[in-house]
Amino acid sequence: MKNDAKIVMSVKNLSKKYGDNEVLKKIDMEVHEGEVISIVGPSGSGKSTFLRCLNHLEHLSGGEIMVNNIPLLGEDGSHANAKKNEKAAKEICKSVGMVFQQFNLWPHKTVLENIIEGPVQVKKENKKEAIKQAERLLEKVGMLEKKNAYPAQLSGGQQQRIAIVRTLAMNPEIILFDEPTSALDPEYVGEVLSVMKDLAKEGMTMIVVTHEMGFAAEVGDRVIFMDGGYIMEDGTPQEVFKHPKTERAQVFFSKILNV
Repeated sequence: MKNDAKIVMSVKNLSKKYGDNEVLKKIDMEVHEGEVISIVGPSGSGKSTFLRCLNHLEHLSGGEIMVNNIPLLGEDGSHANAKKNEKAAKEICKSVGMVFQQFNLWPHKTVLENIIEGPVQVKKENKKEAIKQAERLLEKVGMLEKKNAYPAQLSGGQQQRIAIVRTLAMNPEIILFDEPTSALDPEYVGEVLSVMKDLAKEGMTMIVVTHEMGFAAEVGDRVIFMDGGYIMEDGTPQEVFKHPKTERAQVFFSKILNV
């Protein structure tokens, strides 16, 4: 773990409810600069909901998330906290990017137009400079020749690589990945994971909800195992995959890792 690096995100006693259904319970976590954290676990364990809370796509019911000293607060029964969170989320979104399962590219815009939309419209960057940066990032992921194509003309793997570039164009400090390969045909998974591995080598702070255990083992500094809305394991890939402490994790990994 990169414990000597500064803490860029901390989560304390986070809970999330939908009515009477509490899907996240007493979540505590710290993220250090440059860390790659893989979040794994069975479907319905709260992984994606947790990720969406980290950049306020879901409102917090209780607890606190701190991103670069900007707090998001639990909102249950607190109109004041809800108002504070609206303002905080605008700042947090400048430093926290997100890559979704389903790409979320605008179908009526070209690859280049998709990428520069955020920098130009949200960050008010010079359009020529935004285009230069977009072309540099496209070249980095082997997609420059597709800059004038539309999403429908691209494979799923190509679309997801563009979605990653679109996120990088905003110069985030942290990138959240919500099962970025689960909507892809198997033949395209490798090209997306390759881009993510390169980002990890460059020191990007990444939190990745994934079913790709090989990626988690190879690239992750830490693996978090979630079940029933709780973090049940948090350690190195070797610790969590090979020597899980909880019986639930032991059963889960014995089925999928043949250990």
